Amino acid sequence: MLLPTLTKRPSLRQLQAELPEWEAFERFYRETMRQEVYRKNWLLEKLGGFLLRRGGKKIRPLLLLYTARACGTPTQRTLLGATLIELLHNATLVHDDVVDDSDYRRGFFSLRGLWGNRIAVLFGDWLLARGLLLALRHQEPQLLYFTSEAVEALAAGELLQLKRMREASITPEAYFTVIEKKTAALFETTCRMGAWSTDAPDPIIQAAAQMGKAIGIAFQIRDDLLDWSDSALTGKPTDADRKQKRFTLPLLWALHQASPAERRFLQKAPFRSVRERLQAMGAFTYTEETLAQYIQQATELARQLPYTHQLPLLELLHLLTYRSQ
Repeated sequence: MLLPTLTKRPSLRQLQAELPEWEAFERFYRETMRQEVYRKNWLLEKLGGFLLRRGGKKIRPLLLLYTARACGTPTQRTLLGATLIELLHNATLVHDDVVDDSDYRRGFFSLRGLWGNRIAVLFGDWLLARGLLLALRHQEPQLLYFTSEAVEALAAGELLQLKRMREASITPEAYFTVIEKKTAALFETTCRMGAWSTDAPDPIIQAAAQMGKAIGIAFQIRDDLLDWSDSALTGKPTDADRKQKRFTLPLLWALHQASPAERRFLQKAPFRSVRERLQAMGAFTYTEETLAQYIQQATELARQLPYTHQLPLLELLHLLTYRSQ
């Protein structure tokens, strides 16, 4: 399967370098982690250091800061919002590895893989609590409201996905309901917070939030396509979602077109054989067309923001949705 690519695609590092507030965010983030999150607790600092040992891509803080720039003038609450989003995202990664029984993340041991489920769950809970408390410590209750809404949606999405997996009854409609909560909700909150932090008017905040939702859905659809790619290209385990009985959009679409015998084949046959069958059925073409629709929707919404032209927001959008890892 050929994954769509851009002729010219900037790197995350380049996009960070073009953002005037990025260095200020990095300083604020490091200082906040040291002074207000770990608070000189050696065990928590050790666990956090392991979780964040490679720094992470910080995709969501970057998107929040770009959205803020596209909507107005970033403020101190913008930096706080970006920090809260990164803390929330890292807490969800810890919990995801527990839910998925995953000992590895991106080729390295996960927190759960080294310290077990109990420590991973407790550390994820603690990281989430510290993030939420930051909003109160900085007297920003609205940021607490935004992040709490995101946490609620993420948990509801995960529970709905597990329920559907048990029942083996997920439909394309249910698929989008799940990903709107478990993936897109955090992107929606990211962009909403970015716009709100600049005191943008409500119509602009709503446009930014809808843009984030479309980006989040496209991000998950892209992840589904990557699950059918070779691990040498993506750095992810091959066929991970199907093995854990999580439905990706290409497979789900194909199952609803297939006969009972074909459905058994698609769910049980070796990875490469199933991939070839999905290709022949047009499942990847359907998924890529659906992805393109959400990218177009996000692009149109991004163009409604008043200062989109000042920074390469559209390039960041395409980098997130056309990524190869």
